[in-house]
Parts: sequence; structure tokens; C-alpha cells
Amino acid sequence: MNIKNKSIVKDLKQLLINYLTKASAKDFMKILDEDISLKPDQKPEIPESEKLQIEYELPKGINYRIPVDKVITYCAKLLPEDKYFNLLLDLSQLMFFAGEISYSLEIAEDLLSKINTNGKHANIQAETVLMISKIYWSQAYWDDCSYYISEAMSIFKSIKSESGIAKCENMLGTLYGEKGDFDQAQKHLKKALNHLSDEDNLSARAMILTNLGIINTIKGDYEKAVWNYKNAEVKFNQLNDVRRLARVYHNTGMLYTRMESYDAALDEFNKCITLSLENDYLSNCAVAYIGKAYIYTKLKNPALADAYTDKAMEIAYKLNDTLSIADIYKVKGMIQNGMSNFELSEELFENSIRLNKDIESKLNEAESSVQIGELLEKSNRIEEAKPYLKSATNFFNKLNHERIKAGLVELSI
Repeated sequence: MNIKNKSIVKDLKQLLINYLTKASAKDFMKILDEDISLKPDQKPEIPESEKLQIEYELPKGINYRIPVDKVITYCAKLLPEDKYFNLLLDLSQLMFFAGEISYSLEIAEDLLSKINTNGKHANIQAETVLMISKIYWSQAYWDDCSYYISEAMSIFKSIKSESGIAKCENMLGTLYGEKGDFDQAQKHLKKALNHLSDEDNLSARAMILTNLGIINTIKGDYEKAVWNYKNAEVKFNQLNDVRRLARVYHNTGMLYTRMESYDAALDEFNKCITLSLENDYLSNCAVAYIGKAYIYTKLKNPALADAYTDKAMEIAYKLNDTLSIADIYKVKGMIQNGMSNFELSEELFENSIRLNKDIESKLNEAESSVQIGELLEKSNRIEEAKPYLKSATNFFNKLNHERIKAGLVELSI
């Protein structure tokens, strides 16, 4: 256990004395002494082919803050109002992709405060409101996300912007998708396509196709999913939209993972990670790392699986990405289960279920419930397993599809 971990364990012990009985505190402190971070003292030997991804150093916020602040101050004096407002929106989006979530929100809210409500800048106002909804979406703040989507939709409707309405419908599709209501998600995504003309809005169309590919993957309609992803890939290549292209690669990797074509899946994840590392697109890296970790659990390589989940956790923590954190706990539980560390595995699955319940992520909650249910059955704790397996079965029966085989798909916003 490293020095920092020893320090937090010491503080937690002191805190728990005030809340638990002596007996309970003593038992739980043994767990803390085993190092709640799950990080071993010695790093496992990592193959050269994996080192670049696992040893990637996250960019520090200050590296972005100072130059971006300079740009904002400088351009405020030089640019006309319209261009300046669009610049601020682009900067907010840039910081969002770079994982500087609080700074992205700060810029977007500052821009919103500058826009006059007389309707002169209604389109940029709506785009900014939609940007704020994306920020809250990324942190699983569903109520806030829904509120801002509704606000953006109202503005876009008032100026009769079909492409803007389509973007809002796409966001609603991703919102329902993350919460596990895939019929509603598909309904909104199809409505989004109906608001787009055939040739215009390539970016919006490609995003919607990506999301429809995810829904079709989850529902087991692989042919449609492949068609969706290939079409989205062509469009993002046309637009040179590297970030979203990387996301398509990730989701194609998830499709191959579900089909148990693990080599093909790893190729897609590696393409996603290569593009994302080159451009510091952290959220793409986090979910692709989780995808690779899952595959390495299936390939009986716990050292690599654990290394990738640790790196994914580092990124997810920086992004305040609870959805990814919950999935990381699930994969870590699978790793420990495979190593016959059943008590630790159970705790990790429980962490995953708790977080997924908090953020209403029903699909991932069901997946973790299956894992803990099977673990309890293996330990001859049949009665304890039943409620977990029953709740998962009810969800999957309602969804009417096979269980998804791995962690996060990454919806496109």
C-alpha cells in the first residue's frame, strides 16, 4: 500500500470508530488494511504493446486553463459579438472533450449570461443550453440534463430549427438509453432522423446513426448495428471528426465483444484509444479501457485486466463519470472472482449495483446483479442470490433480448 493510501485508510479508521460498534469496526478495518484502492505495491509486468496506453499521463487542468483564459480575454477585444459567442461555445466543447468538465460548464454558463434574451442570438443560445445538457449528461445528472434539453428544444422550435430539434431528440435518445429504456431511446432517435434533410447535417446524422447502432447492438440486431456504424464511420471520416470517429470504433469493439470475437474487438478498441490519446479525448479512453479490461478477464489475463481498470478509474474519477466508475467496479469484481477472491469480488459487485441504482442505470445494474447472483450461487448462498437474479431476469425479460456481454457502450452526443 502506498503512503497516500495508508493516510486515507488511517483517516477512515478514525472516522468509523464514531459510527460502528467496536466489533464491526474491527472487522471492517481488516478490509481497509488490505488496501481499498486495490493497487498492489509492485506493478505487474506490462507487455510493450500495452505500455503506451496504460502509462498514459492524464493532462493537468492548468495546462488548459491558462492558455484558454488568455484566448478568451484576447478575443473579447477583437472579435465581433457573433464570432466571440461562437468561439466561447467551441471552447466549452473543446474543454468538455478534454475532460475539463467544470471549466467547460463555467465557459458555457458565462456565455449564456452574455447572450441577450431579445432573440437576436437565439440559435447560439439554444446550442449553449444544449451544451450544458451534455455536461450534466456526462455526469449522470439526469434531471438537470432533461431540464436543459427541454429548454433548448423550446428555443429551437421558436426559431423553427429542424437540425436543432434533431439534436435535442438525439440527446433525449441518449438520456433514455443510459437509463435502460431502449424502446423510448429508439423512438427519439428515429424522430431525430426525421427532422434532418437527406444531405445536410452530416454530423448530426452520423451521431444518430451511432446511437441507433448501440440500440441495435443491445437488442441483438447485429446486421443493423454494423450498417449503422459503417455509415457513421464514413460520415465522420468525411467531416474529419476524429473524436466521434474514435467513439464509433469503441462501439464497434463492443459489438464484436458481444459476439465473442475478442481479437476483432481489441483491434477496434486500440483504434479508438490511439486516436483518443493523440487528442486527449479522455472519456473515449475510459470506456475503451473498460472494454479491453473485460476482454482480458475472458482471456484469463487478470494482470492486464486490472491495469486497464485502474487506468480507467483514474480517468473516470477526473471526469466525475459515475457510470464508468460503476462499470469499473463490475469488471474488477469479475477479475477478483476469477482469482477466487470471492469476498472482495462480492464487495465490488455491491459497489457497482449501488452506484448504478443511484444513477438509474438499469442495464448495468442488471448486469452486476447477474454477476453477484452467480457468485452467491457458486458459494451455495442460494437464497441470497435469488433477489439479485430475479431483478436481473425481470429487466432482461422486459427488454426481450440476450444479456449484453460487456460494459459500456458510448452514446454519441
